[in-house]
This record gives sequence, structure tokens and C-alpha cells, in this order.
Amino acid sequence: MPDTTAPEPFAALRRALSDASPPVRRLMLIGVIALSMLVSGAALFAPKAANSATNHTIVIKNFAFTPDVLTLAPGDTVTFVNQETDGTVHAIRGDFTSPDLPPGASFMVTVTTAGSYNYYCSLHPYMTGIINAGTAPPSPSRSPSASPSPSRSPSASPSPSGSPGTSPSPSPSATPTTTPPPGSEPCDKPVLGADQGDGTRLAAYDLVGTVKVFKLCMSQTDWEVSPGVVKLAYTFNGIVPGPTIKVNEGDRVRVIVQNDLPEHTAVHWHGMQLPNAQDGVPDITQPHIMPGQTYTYEWTAKSSGTHWYHSHMGGGQVGRGLYGALLVTPTLGDIAADKHYTIEIGDGSNGFTLNGKSYPATVPLTAAVNQKVHVRLIGTGPEMIHPMHLHGVPFQVVAQDGNKLASPYTVDTLNVGVGQTYDIVFQPKEPGKWMLHCHIFSHSEGPHGMVGLVTIVNVTP
Repeated sequence: MPDTTAPEPFAALRRALSDASPPVRRLMLIGVIALSMLVSGAALFAPKAANSATNHTIVIKNFAFTPDVLTLAPGDTVTFVNQETDGTVHAIRGDFTSPDLPPGASFMVTVTTAGSYNYYCSLHPYMTGIINAGTAPPSPSRSPSASPSPSRSPSASPSPSGSPGTSPSPSPSATPTTTPPPGSEPCDKPVLGADQGDGTRLAAYDLVGTVKVFKLCMSQTDWEVSPGVVKLAYTFNGIVPGPTIKVNEGDRVRVIVQNDLPEHTAVHWHGMQLPNAQDGVPDITQPHIMPGQTYTYEWTAKSSGTHWYHSHMGGGQVGRGLYGALLVTPTLGDIAADKHYTIEIGDGSNGFTLNGKSYPATVPLTAAVNQKVHVRLIGTGPEMIHPMHLHGVPFQVVAQDGNKLASPYTVDTLNVGVGQTYDIVFQPKEPGKWMLHCHIFSHSEGPHGMVGLVTIVNVTP
């Protein structure tokens, strides 16, 4: 037979209740009930306390993590969700490892230990993020305010880090860089030249003898890409894109670069014919420019046309904004037009941008009917090809990579690859607002209208 004897604690309780008088028995029963309720409440409370950690979401969209810097408490959970609309797959690496994440997929991780965790997309390495668990978020250095009006920088300049034209050793132990004293330029007072009316600014310079001396400060800056969307960008002189260096064919050019970033870097002069030592490739033609150091480049502008300059330390730095136009006006045969504009196409961690902005923050181009409009298209990338399409009228492609074409051709859509530059010319025939945009739909529009790689050509009668 099964044992029907009550467990010892309950048997003792039963005997105590039998032996007690009715008033005492009632009090004992009340106590037992209260104790049972207390134990039950504790059991219910325990899982609630265990589930008190917060769940955070990081959205993966437009080739960026949002937010890209997240502060949370140890024990919190983070869910990465791929919300791309063009089929792009991402995979997280670094301090976290995820499987491939196609659109709609998610990846969850619980951060149990205090510390700072870095991660990136292994398929698009310029996409980076930081999770700070129980620690203060990093305090990026902000670049000083740039001058809003055209001006030239003071005549005093830091000493060049090496004699012009000499070849620095590619060994990292070489020291052709210097640490500038407090208050020195370029980062003391970054100066900008004139607004070009397209979202770009000219680079100011000093004329020292016959040499045009430009100064570039590389720093972190909070950059508003579109209304309410702020990115921690890498900038030249506080802006994205960096200021346009515009010189004449045959000019002697000196560029003093100061690195105020938290990582090493260098500057490459894309498309320029120059001495190998000035090409700007770390460990190949020069040492790295370390944080806090300056480096001086000097060369003669031989390659005329539309070119650009950029960091040569991986697509991550370029995708954050380290690029700018480099325009060399030819002695003869320049492109004639009534209006001249430059558009630098970006698709890095700042999102899809034209001259550092996403629509509706892009700067409209202006023209009148039948005016000749010249647009320089520069593919800064760092990852994608963009078919740029103009509404309302076709355009002529008159130059590629700075070289004028012997036989220009007419199209209304042009693929612009990473590193490529094109010069296009068109004449509007009808007034109105005409779009110039990337024709990959996920790069230029969404369910609520136009976004990203879109600008407007405002044509007046």
C-alpha cells in the first residue's frame, strides 16, 4: 500500500492544531495562510527580478548600425535587426560573432560583463559600432568651428615634417612627423574658403612664395546627415566632404595635414602624377600619421581635371567622411559652362550621401532654362556603384577620371564606380524641380518618399 503518512512537518502541524483550543487554532491557521502567501509572492517576484534587464535594438539599415554607439547596463540584451530593403546580407564580427543576417533576420546577444565592446560587419568593414556596458560612452574630440566666410589662413605654418621631394622611409619607426605645440595649426583654427552652392566649400590657402600651402585638420565631428540624424563623422576641417582643393595646372602645392583622430591615417592624392614619396600610402610610401602628429606633402599639379583626395586606411575612414574634391584647372581647354557644381557620392557609415548629406538635406543645384550646367561626379564609395540618373533632359559625358573624352557621349543614366570621376554637361529645357539621383531604388527612395542619394536641380525660366 502507498504510504499515506503525512511528512513530519505537516504531521507535527496537524497534532499542534488538534491539541490547541479553538481561539489558538484560529490564530495558528491565520499564520500558516500568511506564511504561504509570503512564500508564493517571493516565488513570483524572483523571475520578475531576473527579467528586469533591458532589451535594446540596433537597426542595420542603409549600411550603418543605428545607434552605432550604445550604452547599457551589464546583463542587458541587444538585438541586431537587418532592415535593409535591397537584399543586402550583413554579418557581425569583432567582440560578437553572428551568422549571416539576410534582410529580416536578427541576432541577439546578452552583455554580462562591464566593458567596451567593438564590432563591425565582416562583409562591409566600414560599418562599425561600440557597446559600452556599465562604462561612460567615449567623448569624441570636436573640431573647432570653421570660419563661415572665405578667408586665408595666417601666414605662419608648422614646419614641414620632411624636405619637399625627399622620400621618407616606409618603416613605421621612421619619424618624419612632428607633434605640434598647443595652439598650432592646422587643428587650432581650421579655415574654409567660399561656399560653392552645392554643399561643398573651397579650401583656403596661403601663398608662400610661389607655393600654395593648404592646411587640413583630420578630426571627429558630430555631423548632421539629415534632419535629426547625427553621425560621428571623420572630417577634414570639420566638414563632409572635406574642403575642395582647387589649383591650376603647374601650381606647386604643399598640404600640411594634422591628425587629431583616435587612430593612424594618411592622405592619398587620387589621380595625381607626383613623386612616389608623396603618394600617401602608409607602410609603402610613408609612415603612418599617428594621432597628434602632422605630415607635409608637396607636389606639382600636373594632372588636370576632376580628381579627389582621401584617407588610405581602409574604407571605414572614407565611409565616415575622409574625402574631398581635388580640382586642377587646365592651362588650356577647360570645360565651359554657365554653372559648375561638384557632387561626391558616399555610401559608408554616414549613410547614402551626396556631399555629406542625405535627402532632404542635400543642397539643390540651380540653373535657368538653356544655361549650360557642368557637374563633376565623384564616386567616393567606399563600396558601391551608383547609376546616377537625371530627370528632364539627357546629359553629355565629356570627361572621365580627369581626362577629356575625344568623343563625348549622351546618356541619361551613368554608372559611377568607387574611385571614378565623371564630368557631365547638360542644358535644362523646361523649368521646374528635376531630380538627379541614384537609380538603385533602395538608395534613393522609401515608403515615405525620396531619401538618400537624391538632389534637385531647380530650373527657372
